[in-house]
Amino acid sequence: MAKRKHPVLMWTGIVFAAITISAVVIVATLDWNRAKPYIVSAVSKATGRKFAIDGDLNVNLGWITRVRASQIRFENASWSKHPQMAEIGLLDAQIDLRKIFNWRFVLPAVNLSQVRLFLEKNADGAANWEFGPATPVTPSVPQNRTQVPVVEKLTIDDGVIQFINYQTNAQLDLKLDQAEAGGFWEQPVMLKARGIYQKLPMTLSLDGGSYQNLRSSKEPYPLQINLTAGKTKAKIDGNLTEPLAMKGENVTLDIQGDDMANLFPLIRLVFPSTPPYRLKGRLVHEGNVWTFSKFSGQVGGSDLSGEIRVDTGGARNAMKADLVSNLLDFKDLQGFIGGKPGKDKNETAQVEQKKPASADESDRIFPDEHYDLERLNAMDADVRLRAKRILAPNLPIDNLDDKLTLNNGVLKFTPATFGVANGRLEIYSTFDASKQPPKVKIDARLRNLDLKRFLGQSSFAQKTFGPIGGRVNLAGTGNSFRELMATASGNTFIAVGSGEISNLLVRLAGLNVARALGVVIRGDQPIPVRCGLLDLEGNNGLMDVKTLVFDTGNTVISGQGNIDLRDEKVNIVVLPVPKDFSPFSLRSYIRVNGHLKNISAFPDPVKIGTESFFQKAINVVLMLASSPFQPRDLGLGRDIDCNALLAKVEMNDSARVVPNYVQNTEGAKTGTTNEAPKS
Repeated sequence: MAKRKHPVLMWTGIVFAAITISAVVIVATLDWNRAKPYIVSAVSKATGRKFAIDGDLNVNLGWITRVRASQIRFENASWSKHPQMAEIGLLDAQIDLRKIFNWRFVLPAVNLSQVRLFLEKNADGAANWEFGPATPVTPSVPQNRTQVPVVEKLTIDDGVIQFINYQTNAQLDLKLDQAEAGGFWEQPVMLKARGIYQKLPMTLSLDGGSYQNLRSSKEPYPLQINLTAGKTKAKIDGNLTEPLAMKGENVTLDIQGDDMANLFPLIRLVFPSTPPYRLKGRLVHEGNVWTFSKFSGQVGGSDLSGEIRVDTGGARNAMKADLVSNLLDFKDLQGFIGGKPGKDKNETAQVEQKKPASADESDRIFPDEHYDLERLNAMDADVRLRAKRILAPNLPIDNLDDKLTLNNGVLKFTPATFGVANGRLEIYSTFDASKQPPKVKIDARLRNLDLKRFLGQSSFAQKTFGPIGGRVNLAGTGNSFRELMATASGNTFIAVGSGEISNLLVRLAGLNVARALGVVIRGDQPIPVRCGLLDLEGNNGLMDVKTLVFDTGNTVISGQGNIDLRDEKVNIVVLPVPKDFSPFSLRSYIRVNGHLKNISAFPDPVKIGTESFFQKAINVVLMLASSPFQPRDLGLGRDIDCNALLAKVEMNDSARVVPNYVQNTEGAKTGTTNEAPKS
């Protein structure tokens, strides 16, 4: 019996070996193009999308199996305007079957060329990479670091990736000219890529730990990323606990560029235009929240530190920031009102040579750059900026505490508070970018500013003090700050409370030559300021003077005219009238006119104007000729009823910014003053 079993076993082995050899031969010589319909059908059924391989499909089996396929197409979601979600000109990949027995999925080489990947979200939030398969399938994309396949060599030639979010109108474009990556189980992973990102030349390099380190969930993964896009450079360095989600500890971000406004197309965060900057701090990612904390650096001539927190989980990005500057250069703030911060002198000279400014533009101070409404509607924000000290050589500005919110396209300052001339300036404003054209409201409040600080370091300043209060309450529409001012309507007033002012300054303002010489000889002694008021009412950019009065112990200055915000011109006629007789007092009207950028004052006795040289020459002759006939002592220089004058303004002053004024005429004549109220 035993002898009979051996032939059966032998023939059974021979038959099994023959079948195995035949199967190997058949598979090895199989025309895989005939198998394409089955592969295509299986993928299409699993994803619910049409999958196609229009070119050849070839599989070389072995311990290192090679798969090569060309002209691959994968259908897009039914709601997309683009027919294909992905297209690959050529896929050439190797699979190490031996490593599968060690529970590793290793790809010795993957080569991709002519890759076109189109990713999008529709207005309802549905993504085209979310499939609707007939039967559930396990996602092929790694969900955590332990699922990452080992790719020992990856090359991509001519790749294009585009992402559009129709909920937020965000669009990202990446074109890879060439990308190379590689790494082994125990050797570092590296990636280098170059191409175009958001229409800017881009380079990217990545240096990380080994694949063994990457797939181990117990150890942090060291990673260093260097990205350059145009003039923006960013470096991320640290240890990641979950590399696929960019979560880690001790991760630093070092970012620099020419203008923070240029970050918008790169990361969809809105910043005002700034001079060159560099910031470095800690980067933290938890869920949908990214935090850039404990950062510090320079923005133009200003230092900046603080924390920026961004939540990407909503329909729009939501940013909350707390920023602090120990020394803020005032010209770096121009971007907040639509202007461009100061540039390098050489760069400015080059720009001026290329595009000379017109005569009209050279006299303008209001910026005409249009607001970017897309940016203001792209995110929400809650920002606080505090500047402990402000560098403003020609302005008496000391510090800043700015609170800003942006919600559904409505930008508000709530408020921006400047320390100005020993007092403060509060700006409450609303910019509604949800409408076209944008509607703007500005409510600027001046509280207890010191008149002395506006005279700078002059000798007049040493003899002058007095509180100033006022309010600018305007509303308008426009796509730029210039358009806004051209349509501005509302009320504006500036009131001066009791104080003192340089006697010489008043004499010169009144063209009292004899008294001015006397002051020079005897010494400049301060004289009391009783009160002052400039009250304007505006409509469609034209601000008319309702009241212009400045009353001192020996002179009353009054005036009339207007300020044209459309053409940025001033045309006001003032008349200084002394309260005491002087044979050399030239009681002539003085015309204050010109562009806001370059205001001048010149005598205009009969109000014929002072715009031309010829008019000025005639005015000089008329002033000298009429001087002997001036009514110098007709009682025109009488004390103003300051209580009544400022009480009218105070009645309509809901913000309570009118400074304290003289309560009795006798006090004013003797030079006594009342302390301005604290606020």
